[in-house]
Amino acid sequence: MGFCLNIMNYRKIRSVDFNPDGVCLLVGPNGSGKSTLLSAIELLRNTFERGFDTAINLAGGHWISNLALPDDPTILKIETSDLRWELNIANSICLEKVTQGDFLSLPGISQLKKIHGNLHLKIEIDSQKLENFIRILTQYQNYHDYELWQIRKAGSQSGSESELQSRGQNAFSVLRNWHTSRPLRERYDFVINGLREAFPSFFDDLDFESAGQTVTIRIYPPHSDIPVPIYFASNGFLAAMLHLMAVCSAPDGGIVGIDEPENSLHPYAIKTLIHEFRERAEEKKLTVLLATHSPFLLNEFKEEARRVYVMEQNQEEQLVRLDKLRDPEWLKYFSLGDLYGNEFGRQETE
Repeated sequence: MGFCLNIMNYRKIRSVDFNPDGVCLLVGPNGSGKSTLLSAIELLRNTFERGFDTAINLAGGHWISNLALPDDPTILKIETSDLRWELNIANSICLEKVTQGDFLSLPGISQLKKIHGNLHLKIEIDSQKLENFIRILTQYQNYHDYELWQIRKAGSQSGSESELQSRGQNAFSVLRNWHTSRPLRERYDFVINGLREAFPSFFDDLDFESAGQTVTIRIYPPHSDIPVPIYFASNGFLAAMLHLMAVCSAPDGGIVGIDEPENSLHPYAIKTLIHEFRERAEEKKLTVLLATHSPFLLNEFKEEARRVYVMEQNQEEQLVRLDKLRDPEWLKYFSLGDLYGNEFGRQETE
């Protein structure tokens, strides 16, 4: 389905126009703004749900780019289903507007406010497009810094949630909810099948254990009826499980961001996960954004350079699609992983 994102003067981002679809990579030097880009969508989601003041506090209280001039506003726009929402932030005041096609909203009571109380806007819009926009925006998650040790040691608090939290704290509870829900059972099956493919010598199945309000899991290796407590599973196995759950948690047509998905994973597991992500994204019309430094992960996109975005803070165009940065025919002769750090994505030095 795809979406459009425009950011100006937000933290490390001076100006970015971003129009991804499917499974995409964000690459570039440390500090170039990859994580900032993923968190900008999170700021939009939190502003929609809780208001700008709360959203910016959750984001650390700072938003102004050090590359901007003193009077330059911070602007964030997101568009999907022909519906565009914009934040214009200047002097700590956040102004909002919604546009559908060429029609611009005016302040006031609106259909949008009836559906969600944090936007005071008036606009005549298609109700289905509006519902899709709200669903996609409010279910966006930026996954990073999974609490692997905590969930391995203490499990997850039992609850009724059906989406994975950004650091994976509720993973086992959500997985059990998917397992017991007929409409959501396909999500559970997707995760189990993906883990079987990624870890064929270690994993065949799992079951759940409960103690009070805590849920945990046990792993069954192939050809064995003796379970292995999740405590003894590797970080790579747990990270792969959470990545698969992250992609499953996005609604149809939705967006999901994962920061450094390669951490703790063997190259074979990375290759398998990318395959699973692509199939899921195609089936559910998802946009999956992966911020990475992994040469191996880049190699998996040799035939899809149009889905690799290079971010370089000191360039005139801060975010450029790789097939626009380098000739696609020339790229075919090289491993993208070998080129990374030499031909593109290089850390600038004084």
